[in-house]
Order: sequence, then structure tokens, then C-alpha cells
Amino acid sequence: MELRHLRYFVAVADAGGVSRAAARLNISQPALSRQIRDLETELGLSLFDRRGGRLVLTGEGEDLLARGRQLLTDADSFRERAGALRGGDAGILRVGVAPLTLESLLPPFLIRHQRRHPGIEVRLAEDSPSRLFARLERGELSLAVSFPGHEGLGSRLLFPLCALAVMSVDHRLGRRATLDVAEVAKERLLLLSRQFLTRQWFDTACQRAHLRPKVLLESTAPHALIALARVGYGIAIVPSHTEFDRRGLRTAPLVQRGKALGAWAAITWDPHRFQPPFVERFVDELAAYSRRSYPGRGLMRGRILTSIPKR
Repeated sequence: MELRHLRYFVAVADAGGVSRAAARLNISQPALSRQIRDLETELGLSLFDRRGGRLVLTGEGEDLLARGRQLLTDADSFRERAGALRGGDAGILRVGVAPLTLESLLPPFLIRHQRRHPGIEVRLAEDSPSRLFARLERGELSLAVSFPGHEGLGSRLLFPLCALAVMSVDHRLGRRATLDVAEVAKERLLLLSRQFLTRQWFDTACQRAHLRPKVLLESTAPHALIALARVGYGIAIVPSHTEFDRRGLRTAPLVQRGKALGAWAAITWDPHRFQPPFVERFVDELAAYSRRSYPGRGLMRGRILTSIPKR
């Protein structure tokens, strides 16, 4: 059995069918079907059931899928270590990131990094913070842009972010430099869903102060909340690193007892896994870049008592 058989198996499982997997792998559908049949014959197992034009993993296939992924990850790590030992500046860097951070921070940085290090192929994976940590521990990712403090993982602080109130330009609270949670809780609110950390910060602050906010909408789309805030439908609470057109809007960080509702974004890694030198360079360059021009900097400057570490 060759590694390519495992790659084909994983690709078909992820795509849910041979045709989509073949397109992603840039090979013909008959060739991919033949490779899967050869693998099943060699293993003496059926890996997929055919159901109405879609392939569904069998119990055996489900069990082997996780092992197959791990073997491919180990093989990639083996190649990366060999490249690092040769002293070359080339390899694959797998970086996980939450959607909003991907939108606001990484595009300009990645272009600069690509020009500076053309031999490094950065592959991005979008996911939630909790899933990113799990993928780091499984070795599926080299780095994750998320938050520090997860046990067993190393981290480097990148930039501060906070919960930001967004309202129409003529809202009665629009002139405030900051807004206390107790004031905002009395207003009509447009909130992100509970899986967002910004929402969790806000809910925790309300519970601490025994507040029962009036929530008009919960959404997974921060820009939908901002659109409604723009026309005066309510106050949207979004992360300060959200990119949006600020014309016709007022913004203010949320505070409680004089402290901002927020945290530091960080880049994290598994210190127990070998990392090629280009991974450390990526961390250093992203940290330096984010300190100079982190998303939401203009909204937070002079308003929140926070400072950037000098490391």
C-alpha cells in the first residue's frame, strides 16, 4: 500500500463522492475509482457503501479514516523535517484561523510573506477556536491563530481585541468613547450566536451584573448585525477586528467596572512536535506585523487601558 492510496481514500471520504474528489485531486474519475477498489482489495475490507450516487463510509472505513489522516500527517511531518535538516527554505505550513481573523488580519500579511518566502506554501484551515486547538494536538495544523491559555500549547500574543458596540450615527449613545455593559443591556441588541467569544464575553458580563438584555436577533453573520445597526434597528455587538464600512455608524468598546470586555489574540503551536525553522520565522513576522497594524487598532487606540507586550 502506498501513501497515495491513503490520500485518495481520505479525499473521497471528505468529498462524499468520487467525482468531487477526482476534481479536487485533478485526476480522472475512473482512475480514482480503480485506486479505491485496489485499496479495498488489498485491505480485504469495504471502505464505502454506495447509496444513491453518494459514497458513505462503512464502519470499517470510519475506523480507518482517522488512522489514515494520522499517517498522512506523520508523512508530511517526516518530509518537513527532512527539508529542514537539508537547510532549505521550502515546505508546507498549515495554519488554522477563525473566520473573522482570516478576513481582517491575514490577507495583506500573507501576500508579503509569499513574496519574501516563495518556497513556503501556506495552507489555511478555517475553524472555531476549540476545534483549532484539537487539530493542533492531532498534528493536522502547524499553527493556529486563536487565543492563549490552552494547556499544553505554546503561544505568542498578537493583538488585543474587544467587544465593540456598533450603532447608527444618530443613536443617543453614539457620542460615548466607551459604553458600560449596564447601559447597553437596556437597548435593543443585535448579538452574535453563542459560539462566538464576543457573545460569551457579553453574556458573562450580563450574568455578573444580573442583567437581562433585550435581544432582537442572534446571528452568525456580524455584517448582517451591522447592516441592521446602520439603519437604527438596534445596537450590534461584534469583535473589534471585524472589517466594515464605518460611514453612518458610531462605535464604542464595551466595558465593565472600567475594564474592556476582550482578550489578546495569539498564535499557538504544539511545543512537543518538531517544527521546521520557517514556522518560527512565520510566527516572528506575523507577531511583528500585527503589532504595527492589527485590525481594529483605530477603534481601540486611546480608549482602552491596554498595552502591547514588548517581547
